[in-house]
Amino acid sequence: MKRIAFILCSLVVPLWFAPAQEPETDPSAPPTEQAGEANPAPAALVGQPGTTNNQATAEGEATEAKLDLKELMTLPEFTNSTGLVMVKITDKLWAGKYEVTQEEYQKVSGGNPSQFSGDRHPVDSVSWNDAMSFCAKLTEVEKEAEMLPEGMAYTLPTQGQWESFASGVDLKDAVTGSGASRSGTSPVGSLGPSAQGLHDVRGNVWELCLDPQDKPFRVARGAAWDTFIEINLRPQFRWYTEGPDDRKNTIGFRCVLAPAK
Repeated sequence: MKRIAFILCSLVVPLWFAPAQEPETDPSAPPTEQAGEANPAPAALVGQPGTTNNQATAEGEATEAKLDLKELMTLPEFTNSTGLVMVKITDKLWAGKYEVTQEEYQKVSGGNPSQFSGDRHPVDSVSWNDAMSFCAKLTEVEKEAEMLPEGMAYTLPTQGQWESFASGVDLKDAVTGSGASRSGTSPVGSLGPSAQGLHDVRGNVWELCLDPQDKPFRVARGAAWDTFIEINLRPQFRWYTEGPDDRKNTIGFRCVLAPAK
């Protein structure tokens, strides 16, 4: 019996301790991937040398924004980063679809001087200097947001430009005191647009113009919410302010986007 057990042990032990044989490899064969080892990302997905993935993403978004701006400039109208809707008049001139609202003025200038409160009401009680300051700040804001076409700036319309905006606009589409009793301004766009798609070119608030700048007065056009005298309602009529710092609750403005000077 002991002899049988000895024979069995001598057969089994070599099986337990026999060293594992490693497969032979060909030294000339290309190396194979190890399990669980990921392929390195292509350089194009990581970004350029010296930049992080976040930097590469940000640069890509900036490039896309610039391309989008060029595309926007081909459309009939676009909305800038501040919220002003600009209507294309010519290849080098855009006009605000509405008079500058109190919400927009507050956002850019940090204050609201208006007597007739309402986010979508036109800003009132602003001077010519206030309006020009707003346009300068708006230009900087849109430049930083990469929403300013190259060589362009926001400003006030010239009288000649305003007259082209007012062409064909009927008094039925004007917020005035003619045939109505009003106590203040109305929200912009309350009445119909002009043929160019602009609202309130006539009525709501007198719109300050860029010229003249060499006189002691400034000019506003278009009549206001309280205008009822027939001659004052005519598009040809000019309201002369007492100077560049004169403010009245009947005066506001509209922006244009034109070549910088």
